[in-house]
Amino acid sequence: MKISSALGDFKIIQTLKNRDELLVLGCWQDLVKLFDSSRAFLVNKNEGLFGIYLCKQECAEFLTNILKHIDYHEWEDFRMENVFKDNRYLA
Repeated sequence: MKISSALGDFKIIQTLKNRDELLVLGCWQDLVKLFDSSRAFLVNKNEGLFGIYLCKQECAEFLTNILKHIDYHEWEDFRMENVFKDNRYLA
């Protein structure tokens, strides 16, 4: 899944080895805004691509954080409470 947001551009991939583990790919600047830099590792030097492994619950929290930073000022009559009736975000 590719995600472009105000917090950065990310790609999320489920690993084949462990179905409960997800790989988040992005540039160094985007990843260290949201995660500890010691967790990031180089994936592709030519593309400047780095990665971080997350469990599904941590990824759900990451996606929730991205959703919280969406700028809704340009959207007329859009209300988050109508979209998310339940405030639980479990993986």
